[in-house]
Amino acid sequence: MKSEVRNLATALLLLLVAAAAAGQVLAPAGPSVEVNGTRLAVLSDAGCDYLALAQVVEALGGRSWRVEDRFLAVLPGDSTTPDLEFVFRADSGTVRCPGREVFLPLPPVLLDSEQLYVPLVGLAEVFPGLDRSLPLLRLTDIDERGDTVLFRLGLDGGEATCQGEVRSGLEYRVVIGARSDSITVEQVGLIPILASNGLVSSTRLKTGAGTVLQLLFRRPAVARATADAEGVLVRVWPRPDRKVGRIVLDPGHGGKDPGAVGPQGTEEKTIVFDITGRVKQRLEAEGFEVLLSRRRDEYVPLPARSKLANEAKADLFVSIHANAAENRDACGFETYFLSEAKTDWERTVAARENAVLEYELPEGADLTEELELILSDLAQNEFLTESSQLAAAIQESAVPCARVKDRGVRQANFFVLRDNYMPAVLVEVGFLSNRSEEKLLQQPQHRERLAEGVANGIVRFVLQYERRVNGS
Repeated sequence: MKSEVRNLATALLLLLVAAAAAGQVLAPAGPSVEVNGTRLAVLSDAGCDYLALAQVVEALGGRSWRVEDRFLAVLPGDSTTPDLEFVFRADSGTVRCPGREVFLPLPPVLLDSEQLYVPLVGLAEVFPGLDRSLPLLRLTDIDERGDTVLFRLGLDGGEATCQGEVRSGLEYRVVIGARSDSITVEQVGLIPILASNGLVSSTRLKTGAGTVLQLLFRRPAVARATADAEGVLVRVWPRPDRKVGRIVLDPGHGGKDPGAVGPQGTEEKTIVFDITGRVKQRLEAEGFEVLLSRRRDEYVPLPARSKLANEAKADLFVSIHANAAENRDACGFETYFLSEAKTDWERTVAARENAVLEYELPEGADLTEELELILSDLAQNEFLTESSQLAAAIQESAVPCARVKDRGVRQANFFVLRDNYMPAVLVEVGFLSNRSEEKLLQQPQHRERLAEGVANGIVRFVLQYERRVNGS
């Protein structure tokens, strides 16, 4: 049964990866489109319409088939013209046509591993027999309201669709179902000059079967494009500075769950609660608001810990633990962020910290279910880089401060780090299974040095993070 579940998880992973790579989830759009007298169903994603390539080709009297990663379409010629061959590829906007190439502003989407859907925008540029001319794009108005820049791109000869994409805080791209000419290029090039607040640094226009407008900003900004009966309206405004103000510290284990226990009976839950309190005092002295996942020796379920951080809208989550190993000589400090474990040791540590779930889940539940990690990774993916950087900052600060062995930054599937919508790490301050390190962890001055190192690492990360995301 477990193998069947894992096979299902693997299949779902492939589907999720494919969907994430394509960035598309097509849904029925409602109205159909007439192609050469045949009504074809339209699927839509984010305001852009798609048609099944096979249905378009059939309506035009041709035939289509797949060869490996290529989709071939052939339209019949006449007594003087040979058959016309077209080559499409999934996730590529370039279509090879007879004697030329056509750039589609949006790539085709492959569904169910067989059916290729092509964007309606610019399809008339590919198939000469498809009479669907695009309206002409013109810059018709530009205005400023406070710190917001608004400009409208009007359409001459019909309506258009648009799809915006945030590339980063300094770049925004919008695909418009309209054609452009040299006048459009000149007009759009004036936007940085006409927008007197200096937020837009430059613009780029790529034309073909549709138009791709790229906006570059001098400092982090937010942009939104919407289509209406009058054309496309684009709004741009400065992104508010991101500040790290609230931090959740999570002392591992507690209550009925003692965590690791050393040879002399030292319990992990007691050691990490003391260190966490010391980190809290240091961070509060730096001006941060610090919340604890537990305030006393009590049992708090793992899901409740991340739930607290999310509901509190925390900016960082740091879970503090002490380690253990069968090898009694193992010692040192290591910091983890959430990802799939790469080594046997990382899997071992994750399994030990996740073992508390035996108190929470029904008997027989599979704690290593791959699909759970897949979904958690998708939720955490936005903060993966920041989490790894936070882990590195803590590791680099704590090791010299506490004068302990550096075991490095690692990655593993820790349940307590799942579903945290913020940078999140788990710290292992030392090995209670090592007699020497157990004695060190019993000393208040050593715990103070560990707390100082962890707190300094967090502060260092915050300074670097705020400078980076705010473009300062």
